[in-house]
This record gives sequence, C-alpha cells and structure tokens, in this order.
Amino acid sequence: MTKIYYVPSRKITREYLLIKQGLMNNSRVELVSFEESKDFIFLFYTTLKHNPKMGEMFNPNELVFIDYHDRPDVVFPVDCLAYFKRSWVEPVNHAVKAPVSRPSNFYPLTFAIMDEFIINENLERDVVLSCMIRPHVRHPNRPKVLNFIKEMNIQGKTQTGELNQGTMKRFNDSDMKEYFRLLKRSRMVVTCNPNRWEGDHRTWEAFANGALVFVDKMYTPMTHPLIDGKHCIFYEVSNSGLEELREKILYYLDHTAQAEAIAKKGFDFTMKYHRASNRIDEILERIT
Repeated sequence: MTKIYYVPSRKITREYLLIKQGLMNNSRVELVSFEESKDFIFLFYTTLKHNPKMGEMFNPNELVFIDYHDRPDVVFPVDCLAYFKRSWVEPVNHAVKAPVSRPSNFYPLTFAIMDEFIINENLERDVVLSCMIRPHVRHPNRPKVLNFIKEMNIQGKTQTGELNQGTMKRFNDSDMKEYFRLLKRSRMVVTCNPNRWEGDHRTWEAFANGALVFVDKMYTPMTHPLIDGKHCIFYEVSNSGLEELREKILYYLDHTAQAEAIAKKGFDFTMKYHRASNRIDEILERIT
C-alpha cells in the first residue's frame, strides 16, 4: 500500500476533485495526513488560486507535482521527484498539435472519467446525435465544428449548442444532470478539443455514457491509447477533415450495428482504463 498525502487546496476545482477521487478509489493507495508516515506528497496545480511555491515546503524526493494548467507552455519551477502535466501538446496549426520538449522527469497525464459523469439509468437512446460544444472566440475550432454539425441538418432528433455551463462543483445541479442524461440518450456525440491545448472533460463525459464518440485527433501520449475505428472516430478540423467527418457521420447513421459495436467497445475500454483511479495507477507506475 502506497501512503500518499494529498495537499489540501483553497481552490477546489473539478480537476482537483478528479485526482482526489482517483486517490480515494485506488486500492493501491492509503491517504494519510501530513503528520503521518508517507511515501509521497501530491501537490496539485491548475489555476492562479493554487500556489506552486508550496512545493518549497516539501521534500523534493517525495513530491509529485500535478499540473492541470491549460497552457502547454507554462511550466512551474518546482523541485520535485516527478512532474505530471495535462497540457502536453501545443498547436502546430488549426488542425494539428505536437508534443513540447520536456525534462526527463515530466510525464503526460490526461483528464479521465469521474464517477459523477456516469448515468446509471437505462435510458432510451432517442437522440440521433448531440454536439454540446461551447463556442469560444479563443477556440475557433469549436464553433467551426458546431456550425458544421448544425448545417448538416441531420434527420431525426438532434441536440446542438451549449446545454451546461461546465462549472466545477455543480455535478448535482439540474443543468449538469440534464447534460449527462442527454449524453446517455445520444447514439452519437461529436466533440472537439480546445485550439490552444489538448484535453477536456467533455470527451470523457461522452465516453462515460456509451455513445459513439467523434473527437478531433489527439496527440497526447496515453498509456492505453484510443484507437480510431475501434473505440471512437477521429477527425481533423480542416475543410477536408470536416468533409470526411460528414461522410463518417452519414455512414454510421446508416450502419447502426457498426456504430453500436464501436460505442460499446469505447465504453468498455474507457471504463476499464480511463477512470480517475487509472490516472493514479499511471502516476504510481512512474514513481514506484
């Protein structure tokens, strides 16, 4: 059993809770107080409300720094055993991202499925396709994809546009529950990563509820990578890439058995390898 002290934060975000949930759900971990004997100290950072200078308080040979900051170019001067960074890649152009050169003790750590994302009700999949991307001027790929889906005028019940506000501690609020239930009711979900970095909760929210997920190609290394055509459908946010996306959506609308088979494999795969506790396993594999 690995004993871990998870440093409390005065700014509780969804990302902070993701790591805490992973620690609590991981059978290899015992959470301890700072005063107790511990193997490692986990210090989380994602916003300016977190203070990376807190790392100076701890033994660097025990310190694991978890950086979920959006920007891939931001690296904090923390003396630590291992530095785990969520934003691992930076944009090359509007459709392609590439890894940033990092020190040898740096490792990628993506978001994951949280327990709150999962709707256990057996709902009818009465929504043909949903695309719940939040348009933002800083991320022009997202409105580009959203408008493209709207203009397809897919026959049958569809849902496009922002439904929830995505705030950090509102899992049980009505609009969040409605959003998760919509994903559970959807046969297909189209989502898109931000332009300036890679990794968002919406991708894992979609997988958590068993739809066939269409997502722009991701470049962050994963211990258990998603495979195009097996677990999900990848596309590129270029003019030609969106035309291919159109063809793929229309194909799987007509080939429902294939769509359901990929959705099932994607759900089973991500529930096995991409829960919050799996991210803790990835950390432990690097530091123990």
